[in-house]
Amino acid sequence: MKMGLIKKISAMMVAISLVTLSTLGSACAASTNSNLTILMYHDLTNDPSRTNSMTITADRFRLDMEFLQEFGFTPLLPADLVAITQSKQSLPEKPIMITFDDGYHSNYAYAFPILQSTGMKATIAVVAHNIRSAATLQQPSNMLTWEDIQEMVSSGIVEIGSHTYNLHNPQYSGMSAPNGINGVMRLPGESQSAYRTRVGGDLQTSIQLITQNSGQQKVLYFSYPFGAYDRWMQTLLNEKGILVSTLTEPGRAKPSVSLHQMPRYRITMQQSVSSLLRQTSAAYPALANTSVNGHAVVLPAYRIGGNNYVRVRDVAMLLKDTPSSFDVQWNKGLNQVELRSFSPYTPNGTENKPMSSEIRTVKSLTEPTVADGVQHMIAAYNVDGYTYYKLRSLGDLCGFQVDWDDASQTVLITA
Repeated sequence: MKMGLIKKISAMMVAISLVTLSTLGSACAASTNSNLTILMYHDLTNDPSRTNSMTITADRFRLDMEFLQEFGFTPLLPADLVAITQSKQSLPEKPIMITFDDGYHSNYAYAFPILQSTGMKATIAVVAHNIRSAATLQQPSNMLTWEDIQEMVSSGIVEIGSHTYNLHNPQYSGMSAPNGINGVMRLPGESQSAYRTRVGGDLQTSIQLITQNSGQQKVLYFSYPFGAYDRWMQTLLNEKGILVSTLTEPGRAKPSVSLHQMPRYRITMQQSVSSLLRQTSAAYPALANTSVNGHAVVLPAYRIGGNNYVRVRDVAMLLKDTPSSFDVQWNKGLNQVELRSFSPYTPNGTENKPMSSEIRTVKSLTEPTVADGVQHMIAAYNVDGYTYYKLRSLGDLCGFQVDWDDASQTVLITA
């Protein structure tokens, strides 16, 4: 995931054998979850001054995707949803659908590499009229090219949908109409026959351009411009084989009920995925019987969601006299843990404090962790004022290697 900090230095082995203090229940049964969270994005930028209700920074998008990766969400494309519902399967335990509207070039330049690095997938609904071949561009465009789209589609992690051919209010420069008649909504006095010709023709052109230029054989997804629904449009979608559609109102979708007119959550700089999908989990107390160069140490831990989480200052204290020593600071103003790899650690007296023997209900952190000046959204929980991380996540950030020896049921840390 975030490996830039790991350096090759002299090795020291730390063996950690985790012994739980309470008997854990059996693994949870397969999820019968019927709800789906759909995220809505538009444009990305590297300039924080350009952010607005439709544009977030590429760094914020990266943090959102890191959160989904860290907490085990399964990304779904429209084709996945269709396959699941048609075969009457259950959704994955933590399903997520990531969508982009309009077709900005930043979806390729910024979002696509982040999707690749985090194992996520996304659906991009394009206004096909705005998409050109790179060879025909007279000047740089802020919209995708067909070449961008072809590369993303061929990767298998991006699916293209329709946002109309040219009904995203071009007469108002793509903005909401003063009279409230937006996108595919019928015009005053328009007959259904005239609507079919105007809107149905636009939809057909969109589908043809996508299938002819993207490398994608079918168009299964439609995103309503401005979230403006018209029931006459549903008939056209059915006729054209579009099986999935979304609006812009917030809420959880229920694919088992319908794949059409599904709600989405707009993600902005003020509304992060880590806040929207904040995790609530049971934390089971545990003790980590630890051997550091032959010296026995007890490392308090919590078993959360099948993973062992340890207190960050306890780990820093454990590695204080090794080449992988790292410093820990708390930024009260930003509500963030700040780590500095390969730096001396100064104890503050809170290390290795006894934990409560009670099973706790805990919530994940909503703010990123800063490591060497870079923000990362790794899985972490606050318990009684202390921050707990997975050892492997800390290792990725602070420069020590974490492995698992199945035979001895031991975590191995190489510093």
